[in-house]
Amino acid sequence: MRNTELQTEMSSQDNLLEKDFNTTKKVDVNVLLNRVRAEKNSEVKKNLIITAGALGTLAVTGIIAIL
Repeated sequence: MRNTELQTEMSSQDNLLEKDFNTTKKVDVNVLLNRVRAEKNSEVKKNLIITAGALGTLAVTGIIAIL
């Protein structure tokens, strides 16, 4: 009797999974493109900050070396 209950539970879970896969989900391409653009902009900002920090460090080091 116990095995029958387990099989019934498993088959009902399998049916639920199949229903989830069968539902069609629409993806808006514009949303994805906007996300890519936003990530690209944030990456450019990070690179500029790193470059400014490196140049600032070199400038401070140069000023200290001159004095």
